[in-house]
Amino acid sequence: MTILVTGADGYMGWPTLMRIALRFPDEKIVGVDNGFRRLWVHEVGSWSAVPIYPMDERIQAFKEVFGQDNIEYRHVDLRDYYIVKKLVEEYKPRAIVHLAAQPSAPYSMISPRHAAFTQENNVISTLNIIHAVKEVDPSIHIIETTTMGVYGTPNMDIPEGFFEIEYMGRKDKLPFPHQAGSWYHWSKVHDANNLMFATRVYKLAVTDLRLGVVYGVHTEETKKDPRLATRFDFDFWFGTLYNRFCAQAVTGYPLTVYGKGGQTRGYISLDDTAETLALAVEKPAEQGEFRVINMLVETVSVRQMAEKVKEAGSKIGLEVEVMTVPPPRVEALEHYYKPKVERLFKELGLKPKYTVDKALPEDLDALMKVKDRIMAKKDKFLPKELAKKG
Repeated sequence: MTILVTGADGYMGWPTLMRIALRFPDEKIVGVDNGFRRLWVHEVGSWSAVPIYPMDERIQAFKEVFGQDNIEYRHVDLRDYYIVKKLVEEYKPRAIVHLAAQPSAPYSMISPRHAAFTQENNVISTLNIIHAVKEVDPSIHIIETTTMGVYGTPNMDIPEGFFEIEYMGRKDKLPFPHQAGSWYHWSKVHDANNLMFATRVYKLAVTDLRLGVVYGVHTEETKKDPRLATRFDFDFWFGTLYNRFCAQAVTGYPLTVYGKGGQTRGYISLDDTAETLALAVEKPAEQGEFRVINMLVETVSVRQMAEKVKEAGSKIGLEVEVMTVPPPRVEALEHYYKPKVERLFKELGLKPKYTVDKALPEDLDALMKVKDRIMAKKDKFLPKELAKKG
């Protein structure tokens, strides 16, 4: 048996690849990537705070540390349908864990070219996987990570994908409205809609994991050897809020809070993310089912996150300041945010290992060890136009 993991060189992809390989030692786990994430971060002038190794060295380290030889790697561009179809024909996977995407909202908003590239890269890659599965073996389980960002921040509770509505005297169960806030997030809306359509017309089995903000330096696997480390981005374009705040804290750079800091999001640790994806492989969707699972452990506002990082930093002797900067995109500065999260725990059975408060001491300590690498690129915490306004 075989499992494909796309985006295997990424922040989530590499730890997930290892977690799945260890969970299913008798199966071949094939990691797929085109190396673009490294190029995008280089394009904006930054790098990973944690040094990352080439894929061949990572896989060799995995063999040495864990004594397993069930990971393969293929350098593949998923935008080419015929290559994707050939890959699926060759390996005949029972599941495809699809993590390959341009994942940055700010990057997608840089220019018309970046917006178009994000849409093309993300939507076409997913469409190619859909059609390859349909043509080769419709029983293959597709596990896609979209994002909680597809919902936006509505002034009502957010269900898991669908809700019941009454209008003009009639009732129906419909997809919850999408109110994405960037070209990246809209690309994931299109992915979700295309996957939902494929379950209806091709009877594919799809799990759509609506992912919250993923944070943290390590998983249990990446701690074992420096060669097994995953990337850790901290720049404005690819560094998510928690990760960027932690990097700012260890370098003495003020935490950059957008506006009032009332923007609230769902959060899940990198370790719990890898575990959720392995659980989704263990417990597949049914044929013809579009299974939507909201994937977060807690909700935290920007202001609350700054307070948590400041408090954790003070306990290890860091003097952490807070700086207010204008919001980089159009969004409500204060809003209601209450997503429903049931299937993650009841259906998949995730037992979360981390909360933000629990992860902070460990992550700040890890980043202190690479402080020089962060200092060398601290001018990338904000784009020039925001830094001038701060």
